[in-house]
Amino acid sequence: MNKNCLTSMTDQVQRIEHCGLYVDLISTSRGTVRVGSMPDIAKFLAHHGFREETVVIPNWEASMAGDNYTGEEFVLWQAQVKGGIQKQYTGSPNNVNQMYRHLDETFSFFFDPQRISIIKKRWLNNWFGRQPATPTYVNGPLEIKTHKDNIIVSDHGQTLYDRHEFRPLWTPNQEINDLLSELPRDRNYRDCMEITPIGSGNGFIGTVSNIVVRFGKYVIWIDPCGYPANTLAQHGIHWDDITHIIITHNHEDHIQGFSACLKKAEHTGTRIQLLTAKGVYALLKKQFSPLCPAFNSLIDITFLDPRNPVDLGPIKIESRWNHHFLPYGTLGFRISAGGKSFGYSGDTKFDENINTILNREELTPKWFAHCNLVFHEVDFDNPASVHSHWKQVEALQRAIPGQVLGYHSPHLDNAPLALVKEGHSYYLD
Repeated sequence: MNKNCLTSMTDQVQRIEHCGLYVDLISTSRGTVRVGSMPDIAKFLAHHGFREETVVIPNWEASMAGDNYTGEEFVLWQAQVKGGIQKQYTGSPNNVNQMYRHLDETFSFFFDPQRISIIKKRWLNNWFGRQPATPTYVNGPLEIKTHKDNIIVSDHGQTLYDRHEFRPLWTPNQEINDLLSELPRDRNYRDCMEITPIGSGNGFIGTVSNIVVRFGKYVIWIDPCGYPANTLAQHGIHWDDITHIIITHNHEDHIQGFSACLKKAEHTGTRIQLLTAKGVYALLKKQFSPLCPAFNSLIDITFLDPRNPVDLGPIKIESRWNHHFLPYGTLGFRISAGGKSFGYSGDTKFDENINTILNREELTPKWFAHCNLVFHEVDFDNPASVHSHWKQVEALQRAIPGQVLGYHSPHLDNAPLALVKEGHSYYLD
């Protein structure tokens, strides 16, 4: 399977492919037109030096590789954080409106200036220009016509792109099945907790943060990343070995791989064993039911409630509400087994001054005091950001006996705080 490969299809059409998904980019007199999306597309566009003016939203499609809608939230965050242009989003009115609603559920929420309350911003309209094709979008000599599942891009009367003619010959599901058939399974029982970070980055850089926790016969994946089969395989983990999934919250960089997991459940008939909060689950259902109308039949849900720990066989899972900027809730965890405990902060603004105002004991270092190992999200650059500044995390480390490692940030060779190592397994024995 191609990995972040740029291919010239014609003199004016180029394709970015990655592990079974792709987007097409068409050079026109009105700038670059992008057709479709995929997880981490903002990173791939930056890597290959593209800046598109127009985005065509196709019908929502998905396979065990992922889907062609996920990825757009961080295109908008890139514009909001780093500055950019308002892109014109076109396609059928239904597709444009569905994408807009999908993004409005997450991208529009943020902290107030004091980082205390969650407020809804009007950012979406700053960066997402709604221009439905009915059935044609016209911008001077540029015309984009949508008809059923086809997309035709013309410039000065010349057809540059007909999506039907550019359909790939490969089938992602078959390629993923082939990959999985060649990868050995690991059914070994774990006598001690084993924690493997698959990614420690974020939506802007690196592989998004996600980890696999093993104990006994249980293999728990927290926040499945994009391209699950391939990304797990890079670390010697077979996708079929995953027994349970935990979702911390609904930001795109924490649910990149969820559509692929849903399609795998459809394809194999094996239901997802999901643990998350009611609010997070309700939004997941709202987000992905248009893609998977049989959503309920694909999932066995165990609700996580900070008031009540959950026992998963010999594993005890305790959760807390984090201080983050989504109204549906954001979770952090303590996972205990074999007499040891692992803490996972999840996305949170850990700040002693802010917590003096919030007065929430679960957001103090005390919550992690009995953990042998803690992975805590960290921001090295901006003390006023929405994430935990490293000096605050350093203070947390001084306050508890267990080891604290930072994640959810760019990797720094000489970071002032010890960082999680991707692909390295940590054992609590």
